[in-house]
Amino acid sequence: MTDAAPAATTSRNVVCPFCGLGCDDVALEVEGAKVTPVGGSCGKGAALFARSGAPAPDPRVNGREASLDEAIAAAAELLAEARSPVHAGLATDVDGVRAVLKLAARIGGSVDHHASEGLVRNLASSQRKGWIATTFAEVRNRCDVLVVVGPDPEKAFHRFYARVAPKTGRFFEGPRRVIFLGGAPAEGSLAQLEGSTVETVAVPEGGLVDALSRLAVLAAGGAPLKGEPDLAPLADTLKAAKYAVLAWSASSLDDDADLVIERAVAVVDALNVEGRAACLPLSGKDNLTGAYHATLWNVGFPLRVGFRGGVADHDQRAYATETAVKTADVVVWTQAFRPDAPPESEARLIALAHPDTEFEREPDVFIPVGQPGLDHAGLAFRADSVVGLPLGKHRDAGLPSVADVLARILERLP
Repeated sequence: MTDAAPAATTSRNVVCPFCGLGCDDVALEVEGAKVTPVGGSCGKGAALFARSGAPAPDPRVNGREASLDEAIAAAAELLAEARSPVHAGLATDVDGVRAVLKLAARIGGSVDHHASEGLVRNLASSQRKGWIATTFAEVRNRCDVLVVVGPDPEKAFHRFYARVAPKTGRFFEGPRRVIFLGGAPAEGSLAQLEGSTVETVAVPEGGLVDALSRLAVLAAGGAPLKGEPDLAPLADTLKAAKYAVLAWSASSLDDDADLVIERAVAVVDALNVEGRAACLPLSGKDNLTGAYHATLWNVGFPLRVGFRGGVADHDQRAYATETAVKTADVVVWTQAFRPDAPPESEARLIALAHPDTEFEREPDVFIPVGQPGLDHAGLAFRADSVVGLPLGKHRDAGLPSVADVLARILERLP
């Protein structure tokens, strides 16, 4: 007589932790270790939540299957000998990030999130001049004119417009105006924006910085120049808005991203002299925002921080993963949200990674870990930086959390 298969259950109002929008209307059907998304999530989120129910792989040491205790002991041995470690990936919940920071403070090395480039671009502007930023709820309820600067962020944030820009808001009447400046709406965006007034303002290739510079002048009351793109109607629209918002995805901008962001902030500053406006900088994949906050809380510096002799410092270039791995002797890769491979490096590799990860070269130590918000509870931050989202546990596949694994490694270090 065989045991009966576990009955399927449905978890509702599940928080999706992947892109940073923090959609909290996902439904998952769970049958043992098998997970099937049945509502709420976008296509990419559904693919990342889905699990076949097959047993998770065992930990491996040098390609050989090992127990969790053996893998932890092997990782601790490697780290005890490390002279130039790099802590990369950082795709985990807040507790996991804190555990990485504790390890780095103990053994040294740089700490960076794999998706931090967009965040660093935003920080470059906010650190120099500051900005007036807003939240998803404020955009949804109050923003009557939304300007999307540069490429449409829909590729990275699939449900962006559905979540923050329905056709009308709570505190204004009539359809919302959504204006694409220097980019074009994707098909998926147009479907979400049905009922809103959608417009595009063309900008010459490579001309987004100049266009925003002129828009800032016009918003401040300056006169248009002969021969320049006609941005006066857009400036008039923004000045007449009850609450204008300029949004962008820094990771999708070109090499002049810092200048684009700085000029967009200048437009917002000019509009706030007599009106009300804000910016909405988008980043936050795989709890990037939570990693940023946790690093600030614990260290006093933002991401791309380094430890030496228990003392931390911050350098946006030297501690970027792509730079740091060039001289690393051990890379600790943490990626609990998706099966992404670690960066190329000749260093020894300890991977605390998604169980379905396919590696270009076999790690010295591989420990499959659970996903926050599916295999264990945790906390992640939304991309607008103001809301911490509690992540629940919805199945038991026997996978440990990043925080638990690192705590056990720390106990083994001399």
